[in-house]
Amino acid sequence: MSNTGPEADDLDDGLAYEFDLSGDENDNGIMEGEEHEVEVNGGDNDDQLINTGGTSKDYSREKNDSKKRKRDDSSLKEKKKIKMEMDTEQKKNISLEENADVIAEFINSRIRRKHASLSALELSELFFSKSDIRTTHEFKEPRTLDNLGSYINQRFKNMLPGKQGKQSKQAKQVKQNKKKLKNSGNNTEENVDDKGDFDNHTNEDRKFIAIVSMSAIRACDVHRATKDLNGGSLKLINKNKLAVDLKLVGSTRSRILCCTPGRLSKVLDAENSKLAKEEVKIVLVDNSYLDQKKQNIWDIKETVEVLKDLTKSGSKLYFY
Repeated sequence: MSNTGPEADDLDDGLAYEFDLSGDENDNGIMEGEEHEVEVNGGDNDDQLINTGGTSKDYSREKNDSKKRKRDDSSLKEKKKIKMEMDTEQKKNISLEENADVIAEFINSRIRRKHASLSALELSELFFSKSDIRTTHEFKEPRTLDNLGSYINQRFKNMLPGKQGKQSKQAKQVKQNKKKLKNSGNNTEENVDDKGDFDNHTNEDRKFIAIVSMSAIRACDVHRATKDLNGGSLKLINKNKLAVDLKLVGSTRSRILCCTPGRLSKVLDAENSKLAKEEVKIVLVDNSYLDQKKQNIWDIKETVEVLKDLTKSGSKLYFY
């Protein structure tokens, strides 16, 4: 008797058998053509997910590259920090240097850095030589505003005018000459009218000390620190009217100019200026002062151009 029972395929066991044959299963049991994410353990973040399109070697290499970049960035920051600290110390201490060659190289290296696109010939026109510089290492006190007056009196007292009311040697000599001529009976206009000679002589004695600072505020501080010296000091800054400054330099007894490089240049180059470049014998560079960004006078654009022009006219640079 033949078995007429149901075939296995005909069994109704209550389960739905459906198959999706749109993609082939790869060796890892994941259907190709679909993107899946798997969890990767052992990383910086246990919940980090990566696309299974890449391999574990790719992920490891990328992770190592990232760490290397972080190390390189950290090393670069450290090098920049050390370089900045060294640069700051050099700015502060270059005024104490005994060798003018070293000071000249300090200035020229900064010029070279700021004008990297210039040729060697063009740079040479901007460079300072050791003959332009006078060292100030003999002054042992801290280079502060409180000690600035002491330094000027110690080094340049002979350039300051005498106390008010005290006649200069030249004025006394002229007065004596007039008296002698009058007593000798040769009181002619030609003999006694030597006022012009006296004026020329006093003009020859107009020797100025220009203290150049990096800002108008700093120039005001320098002015306050020097105003009690013989003859006092003048403040030349952009806040003043140029006409007023020009009048002052033409009539002042003072021999100290507290200024910024830019303002000094405007006064010197002004039409009918009463201040000649040849009269600025000393340029006292306010070098030790650093602002909040650790910049000093040599970080100002006009400094090199103005001071180079003055040294060509005979000025000497002193670093304070």
